[in-house]
Amino acid sequence: MMWIIAIIVICILIILSAFFAAAEMAFVSIDRIKVRQESTNGAKNAVLLEKLLERADEVVSAIVVCNNLVNIGASILAGALVTSWLGNVGAGVGISTAVMTLLIVIFGETTPKSFGLNNEQFAFKVAGTLFIIWKVFSPVAKSFAVISNGILRLLGKERRKKAIVTEEEIKTMLDLGVEDGTIEQDEKELVEEIFDFDETKAMEIYVPIEEVVSLHEDDTVEKLVKKAVETGYSRFPVYRENRDDIVGMVHIKDALLKDKDTPIKEIMRNILKITPKMKIDDVLREMQKRKVHMAVIQSKDGKTRGLVTLEDLIEEIFGEIRDEHDIK
Repeated sequence: MMWIIAIIVICILIILSAFFAAAEMAFVSIDRIKVRQESTNGAKNAVLLEKLLERADEVVSAIVVCNNLVNIGASILAGALVTSWLGNVGAGVGISTAVMTLLIVIFGETTPKSFGLNNEQFAFKVAGTLFIIWKVFSPVAKSFAVISNGILRLLGKERRKKAIVTEEEIKTMLDLGVEDGTIEQDEKELVEEIFDFDETKAMEIYVPIEEVVSLHEDDTVEKLVKKAVETGYSRFPVYRENRDDIVGMVHIKDALLKDKDTPIKEIMRNILKITPKMKIDDVLREMQKRKVHMAVIQSKDGKTRGLVTLEDLIEEIFGEIRDEHDIK
């Protein structure tokens, strides 16, 4: 009678081993984006999974501890059972080890891990169980995680938190989306331009100072208005000695209530000055911060290289923007 109970217990332990193996694989292969979406929608298991993913090392350690405990328990019980049948410890341990290794590899590791791989539905179902396992074995799991991370540091391989999705993965998904017809080519290009935006430097998009329409600080409001009518521009950089000596900028609306003979230096505003190597996403943030629409690029020696406008920055994402003044 006792041997029947022992066999039943061994079978239960192997089933538990299979569960832990499948749960571990489902947990580590879960799509974090899917978890975030479900969590945002209020799914309780998704909320639990999101919490567990924040401590993935500890959760995996806890699962591995449980899996090893049931495997060791099953092996010890099988060894004792076979030894009692044969009456020989050496033979009993040898045979039980061979049989249990085969059973655990097939039914406790390979098959369940194949089942758990990328099995989102299973991962969501066992989230509550995994949370309990993590809580119960948290002290042990934390210790193992600390030891594991310490060994990695000694080997010069610091563990880094993996991003939910990388830029390259998004670009690959965009390519696949275009091939499948779920994403339009222009939509793909728009997203790629956004990714490239923070890598582009001001010197790559500026308008050379020789091509910039500017005004001298002693020019009058009358000339400002005339220049605005001729060009269709509303803002102009202002120089003092020469075009390299940009000292400010002027907006046409500031001249509305001024006498036509008023020098524009009296209504001139400060102009944002940036370096050629400044990234354009930083330029955009600085423009937003200062509430300005243009910036002048100056090298270290103070020489003016050119001008960057808010429109230039926007066109880096959306492409050329043509208005009525661009149409000849």
